[in-house]
Amino acid sequence: MTKLNLTLAAMVVCAAASAQAADTNSAFAAFATVCAVPAADFAAVKAAADSKGWGPTDVTADANMAGVTVGDQMTRASTGDKVGLVLSAWRGTKGAVKISDCTVHIAKAEYPAVLEAAKTWLAFAPQDTTSKRSAFRFTGYGATYKALTPAEFDAAAGAAGLEILTVSGDQNGTVLDLMMIKK
Repeated sequence: MTKLNLTLAAMVVCAAASAQAADTNSAFAAFATVCAVPAADFAAVKAAADSKGWGPTDVTADANMAGVTVGDQMTRASTGDKVGLVLSAWRGTKGAVKISDCTVHIAKAEYPAVLEAAKTWLAFAPQDTTSKRSAFRFTGYGATYKALTPAEFDAAAGAAGLEILTVSGDQNGTVLDLMMIKK
């Protein structure tokens, strides 16, 4: 292979990697806009999805959590840089505890790239991680997020809220799930 062919091959690989990163960053930005910035608050998630043009989908919300009475749920679909996105959100209660959840499935997105976007956005590493699933537990203070230890969960839930972001991936894409727990 000549130097020119090697250079061209390297450029193609870099362009493909750059396109994948752009798709992942755009998809994560879409998640952040509709789920994370509103801190999974159902009414704010619905308003954000509607204002950003997320449309109807035939996918049903998976609002099934032991002991939680679900009050509201919705699903929407969108496309970001030619990547299919499906949003599912719900809110409910377990006694006096309010729980809301917002999930975005990103078709064909690679888990490692989406995980890196989540790490960058939060500015800390996940507390639990495997090759296909990572979980961040934190509380938000404006534009700053604070990682939490298990000893801090209850206090966070009683104040600004305990947020749990789970990033998981398989051959079908990557799922970002943000749960907010408030007392």
